[in-house]
Amino acid sequence: MFEFTKYSRLESQISERLRLTIDQVDLETTWQQSQHHSHPIARYNGYLNGACLNALFNWLSDWPEPQNPQPLVWHGQDLASIWEVVNGTAIQIGGSRLVFIPSDESDLAEICVPQEWVDIPSWAGDYYVAVQVNLDGDDDDRCWLEVCGFATHQQLKHQGRYSAGDRTYSLAIDELTASLTVMQITLGLNLQAEVAPVLNLSEMDAAKLLQVLGDSSLYSPRLKVSFEQWAAFLANDKYRQQLYNLRLGIIQEPAVAVATSVVVETPARLVEWVKTYFQAGWQTMDDIIEKCGILESGLIYAIEGGGYRYGGSSNQKGIPTLIELLRDRRNKGNQLRAADLLGCVEPGNQEAIAALTDFRQTTENDTLQRQAAVSLGKLDPNNSAAGVRIGKIMELTIQLDTVRVVLEITLLLQGTDKTNIELRVLPVPSKTSKTLPPNLELIILDEDGEVFWKQKAQNSKKNIPNYEFTAAVGDYFQVKVACDGFSITENFNI
Repeated sequence: MFEFTKYSRLESQISERLRLTIDQVDLETTWQQSQHHSHPIARYNGYLNGACLNALFNWLSDWPEPQNPQPLVWHGQDLASIWEVVNGTAIQIGGSRLVFIPSDESDLAEICVPQEWVDIPSWAGDYYVAVQVNLDGDDDDRCWLEVCGFATHQQLKHQGRYSAGDRTYSLAIDELTASLTVMQITLGLNLQAEVAPVLNLSEMDAAKLLQVLGDSSLYSPRLKVSFEQWAAFLANDKYRQQLYNLRLGIIQEPAVAVATSVVVETPARLVEWVKTYFQAGWQTMDDIIEKCGILESGLIYAIEGGGYRYGGSSNQKGIPTLIELLRDRRNKGNQLRAADLLGCVEPGNQEAIAALTDFRQTTENDTLQRQAAVSLGKLDPNNSAAGVRIGKIMELTIQLDTVRVVLEITLLLQGTDKTNIELRVLPVPSKTSKTLPPNLELIILDEDGEVFWKQKAQNSKKNIPNYEFTAAVGDYFQVKVACDGFSITENFNI
């Protein structure tokens, strides 16, 4: 993964400390490699660790003792999956392991070692080295690192201060051994305290953890679950790589194979997402329709050709007729109405659920699929094919008048990490108008605030076309409804 160049040694402000330059070429290469992480904190962690790895590796390679084995970067091909979630880099010299903990603090007061490096037996080191890193450069624009001292595993485990909040062991810098010669002459000694073995993690448990931890909006997945669960998961190279791939949106067959065993949990994620937005003033579209009169109360339709009318959820006798219309491919309008009306029967009705599930899987029409999924969500929220549709009433001040519109969002899950999203704006009928205001705009912005889609209602056509796109788990976007200088913005985190 890394190609090492020679380092330069500098004089330290503290004579006992080792200070090394960081090669500019290495910095540029490391910066490019660090972009392969899911969020800014992980990217900077990768950059910080990668920036000092080269100089440290070469320094260890040049230790004068000929009997010392050549150093090896521990899990050198998997560093990205480690740096995605944990700070620190390990280098193996024979039977001894050195764990380097870099920090960019200008006045480094202590070494803070993530618990993973201490309490996971397969990760534990013999020595923990505090490294101060300066990536801004000195007066001569040279970036450098300084080795501030080291502690042994036994010292860190027995004397280190454990913080449950961030799961770290810490020691003050003046509690460390400053002389690196001591570390050099003690290589090969058993300096590790006893730690408990990790739990046995089943494939099912690992899949459940992937579902939770794979959300890239979690900047610290290591703190999301108990340390015992996390340690068992992280110590497994396969699971750790799958987590890294999932957080970056790289879906490989092994990750998919594991995830399918817990696909039943996916609808639960959508239900919890909706609950969060209900707390922020969103409502079901059924409630909005009834309150605002966008459609007739009770969802009364006239079905073309058959004269069928349905007036509420208590009518169960019409279900066979609706199912028959649902299966009649000659009239998509009737299919759409039937799919909608089946969502109004009593929740849990197995006949309606089976018909909608089959229809959702067999129809190739996106609009029909979406409506069938939304109706399934009403009858059986835990159904793997269920979707949700919610809306929010917005009041726009236009030329001293208040105009109400509804922002509607429909979500359908696609696999374990994708969500299909449809957005539209609907008018709330008033005494003066039943259409959207002229020049009203629907604007969608990405996580950087850049517009990636917008559409305006024209005088000749007062509605805005629906907009559909796909988002990954953890994606953030904004939706803005604007008109004549007045706007309302809603934030979404999938």
